Amino acid sequence: MSHLLVLFLSSALAVLVISSAARWISSKRPARSIPAGSGPASKSSENRAMLFAQLRALASIAFAVVLFLALLRASIAFTGQVGLPLALTAGLSASGGLLLYSSLPAPMPPRTGAANASLVPRKPWSFGPRRSFLVPAAIAVCYVGLLVATGLTSSPDELGRYRLIRLADGAHSTSAGPYPGWFYGVPLMLVTVALAGSACLALRRISSTPSLPDPRMAALDMRWREISTRVVVRLGTGALLGYAGGTALLAGQAVAVAAANFNQSGHGPLQPLFAVGFAVAVAGPVLVVAGAFLIFLAAKAAFTIRSSARHALAKPADQAPTSQGAGA
Repeated sequence: MSHLLVLFLSSALAVLVISSAARWISSKRPARSIPAGSGPASKSSENRAMLFAQLRALASIAFAVVLFLALLRASIAFTGQVGLPLALTAGLSASGGLLLYSSLPAPMPPRTGAANASLVPRKPWSFGPRRSFLVPAAIAVCYVGLLVATGLTSSPDELGRYRLIRLADGAHSTSAGPYPGWFYGVPLMLVTVALAGSACLALRRISSTPSLPDPRMAALDMRWREISTRVVVRLGTGALLGYAGGTALLAGQAVAVAAANFNQSGHGPLQPLFAVGFAVAVAGPVLVVAGAFLIFLAAKAAFTIRSSARHALAKPADQAPTSQGAGA
């Protein structure tokens, strides 16, 4: 486990180095001057304005993938940890990508003769409907509740690790595992907190990035924030769903096996515990698939920030999306 921690800390250091280098390059680059006018902004100006937003999202996703592969390779070597490092890999990778996103600097805004400032304060939740933030928060709370429930019902194995579920009465006793318990549950709760915190930092970075200076790009400025918010929310929600699904599958299988082996006087599996465990185990892969689909949508949106933003602005006014409808 210590080697895995060293690898993750090294990755965090890489985030700081990359972001510091990006800030230095951004500060050394002279600010361009763009003319402000009453007509529509040029296509080249709009493309330049959207380029950094897309590159920042793509760099973060690429870093998360590289970090996942590095942590996966390292976690396989830890045979004595019964899969714990492997369970933490996805969450740490997603957190690392979101941290890189939040630490990369904003581009130096081009100089213009007119200022573009909004009188409405921007918050991390300003660029999406409220439900798009409430859903991942509810998933995180339910997931932590599931981990606490499995911890309270867990039993120690022969090495004292709380990763088994044990059923017993006066005449029968059986145990099954691996079961989330405290052994897996406490680290997974910490990863959930890290994932939520890094997502909040990324959303704050989106809201705090200076506005595009050309007043003609005000709608474009709003649109890239909406799409970037959608990317961050979908990435965080997908990771949470994947973790919830994997935990549900693990817990449900252990409960079902323990209930099936707990044969009371030859009457078959212990009910309704067996049915509950089977249902939870079946729900696990469904949640994993849903999480993977959301992560795919996040990556797809990140690859198309420029084209999606300009395409949305090209729609007729009555069809153009508003900030309240983005991020769903």
